[in-house]
Amino acid sequence: MLEKDIPNHNFQFPEALERYLGELLHERIDVRPFEATRSLPSFIERTYTLYEARILGRHCVIVARLDGRGTPADIAKHIDIVRNATNATVAFATMTISAHNRSRLIGQGVPFIVPGNQLYIPDLAIDLREHFRAPRHRQADGLSPAAQTVLFHHILRPDRSVITPSLLAERLHYSAMSIGRAFDDLVAAGLAETIRHGKERHIHFKSEGRQLLEEATPLLRSPVRSLKFVRGNAFGASLKQAGEAALSQLTELARPRIDTFGVPASGWKAISQTVGLIETDRDEADCIIETWSYDPAALSDTSTVDPLSLYAQFRDHRDERVAMAADRLLEHLTW
Repeated sequence: MLEKDIPNHNFQFPEALERYLGELLHERIDVRPFEATRSLPSFIERTYTLYEARILGRHCVIVARLDGRGTPADIAKHIDIVRNATNATVAFATMTISAHNRSRLIGQGVPFIVPGNQLYIPDLAIDLREHFRAPRHRQADGLSPAAQTVLFHHILRPDRSVITPSLLAERLHYSAMSIGRAFDDLVAAGLAETIRHGKERHIHFKSEGRQLLEEATPLLRSPVRSLKFVRGNAFGASLKQAGEAALSQLTELARPRIDTFGVPASGWKAISQTVGLIETDRDEADCIIETWSYDPAALSDTSTVDPLSLYAQFRDHRDERVAMAADRLLEHLTW
């Protein structure tokens, strides 16, 4: 017999959902038990805990399972059952999810919420990807932010003299120790090898240019950790244009209604206080701030973020026009 999730976890989970959704969407979200279950098969109630909430004005049913069981294919079938029975927007929710299962759910169009990590509800035009808990073997789920920065720096600026942790650290705004760990990630991913010259450790990539990027593509992660809707003049902070605003500058994509800028997540608080950027509701925002897992200024000397980070962000976008624009970024690079 299938059992419900652990009661202690279920007791805390609605509060985790409310806190996470409220912080991301900048509005109060009330998550409460879903009582109208008579139209649902009994195994749905035995397998999942159901909640409901209004998200961006839409009635949503949240189908939660915290025990880590269930395949993406089964979850997709069960979400369809609940959707057909309730005529609501239905999302799966859990506390943790592997990158493999996350990709399978996205591939099947299954909305899901992982408090603290990701909110993906395409029916509401929401795809906010944030940090995922670091896996023990990083290369299985993707490159670490530092490793991706080293990789992109090498492709964009193949300077053979900058191949040691100390030199790269100065350019990329990391510590030498972090760059050393990035070297380990790139070696573990099979993209590079390191050689010691005396006390110095040098990195050598096994491929170059377009071939190197193609080999690394399955491991690329979007650098964006969160979105902030803000009031104020971001242009005065000399920030890099990011998101679809940057993509529209570098390709033929239509320009979005408001500008987007990228900042390192670690520097957002100081930047917002210095420039006077104030978080607000989506409809009142002057611009959007993307907080990044690495410093966007480290890879770009222009007014926009670098094209490879944009490619990593948008290559699998649900809007085909945006995904095609991301592919066109690569056509404009000098390989």
